[in-house]
Amino acid sequence: MVAIALLGLALRIWSARGGLWVDEAWSAVFAARARTPLGVFIAINHDNNHHLNSLWMQMWGIGASPLALRSLSIATGTLTILVAGAIGAQRGVGYALVAALLFAVSPILVNYGSEARGYAPMLLAALTMIWRVAAVLDDPRRISPRTAWGLGGLAMLGLVSQLTMLFFVLAIAAWTMWVMVRRLPIDAALGSTIRLLLPCFGACILVVGMTIGAAVWSPTGMQVGDYSDFSLVGWSTAMVMLVGSTLGLPDEGQWIVVVVIVAIIWLGLGARSRRSVVGPFAIVASIFPLLFPLLQIGNSGFPRYFLLTTVAILLLVADGIASALDSRTAGRRWTKVLAMLCLGGIVVVSLYEDIAQAALRRGDPGAAIATMAARAPRGAVVMVDYLRSVAVLRVAAVEARYPLAIAGDCPARRFLQVDLSAHESASPTTVRCGRRYRRIVVRRSARLSGIDWALYEIADPFGSERHTGSRF
Repeated sequence: MVAIALLGLALRIWSARGGLWVDEAWSAVFAARARTPLGVFIAINHDNNHHLNSLWMQMWGIGASPLALRSLSIATGTLTILVAGAIGAQRGVGYALVAALLFAVSPILVNYGSEARGYAPMLLAALTMIWRVAAVLDDPRRISPRTAWGLGGLAMLGLVSQLTMLFFVLAIAAWTMWVMVRRLPIDAALGSTIRLLLPCFGACILVVGMTIGAAVWSPTGMQVGDYSDFSLVGWSTAMVMLVGSTLGLPDEGQWIVVVVIVAIIWLGLGARSRRSVVGPFAIVASIFPLLFPLLQIGNSGFPRYFLLTTVAILLLVADGIASALDSRTAGRRWTKVLAMLCLGGIVVVSLYEDIAQAALRRGDPGAAIATMAARAPRGAVVMVDYLRSVAVLRVAAVEARYPLAIAGDCPARRFLQVDLSAHESASPTTVRCGRRYRRIVVRRSARLSGIDWALYEIADPFGSERHTGSRF
């Protein structure tokens, strides 16, 4: 178990290289503007504010190294591996090792466990809740005020890490009720569920109410960095990416989702037949994404909002593989061989994906600063097309202690940074303000996070103007 945790830690540290990308950089800027811990809760009324992560970034300061700013996610992401093992240990050593290994190498968990955002702390709180609730459902005599308040504290921790913890709380409530109803009359089952999870519901009301209240009293209200109405195409793409990045599979083809849905149903029914309490949770969590098209919920194109389903997939796969490897339940040798091949295949393709994505460094904006510093050691002015690039370049420049001014309008500056779409090629030359620029460096984002950009230098750098721009 220790070796598996160390493997997960190494993958997350390796993946944490490179400068802060857009969401991380703006989080650092917002945390610095808030100035105080209280300001994190009442002054940053933006969906990019993951409270616990903002406090962590505020403590380190805006010029700290990316590794330091990402260390909270690295630590909590590694601890999540151990908690996954603890969930599996309730059924046996084999399940514990398989679950821990899958959580250690899953590309989506390595990605969010190595960037300065709130998803990794949230997942630690959520997995710990699942672990403790599973123990209670195995032995209902463990329901006590102490257990309930402990779960409430975990819910609070998850919510101040990332508000999508609300999805986990609702799924855990449905799971608990499902298991209780199978054992007790419906009124008794409802009462037991409420006694166990009432502090969790209170935590949801408190944190969501605080967030809404702060936004209402703010002159700007709640700000959203990027919102789009529900799109079936966007949702489908997110599902393909979610499934692929959970198990290390490619993104090409909608067939991935169909195959995995069938596998989830099969594994879930198998887990349920083995009287595994985690089986019903995984089934509930797996169908959660269907609420988005049913209710036409916006922003459905981001896989990070469906991490609940990632947890369900990994727990079900671990349950199926561990059960097949168990000599007491595997009646044929080929079943064990197939399970070993399945586990080995997932681990190998996931490790390959982890290493490949880490090499991209989320588009590493620090490379732009290093390139400008090599060509203009005393400082430079860079022109950008969009506001979103400002925080990225500013934070990277502060980290490198490089004097950089950022402009958004003419006259032409020595350097120009252009944001690219995911599949857009960077032209060798471009024109701004009547001057020709030549491309000097290009970087591409990783699968789940990062930015695509190209840095250009004016063809006659000594003829360009070097004063600070006015728009930004």
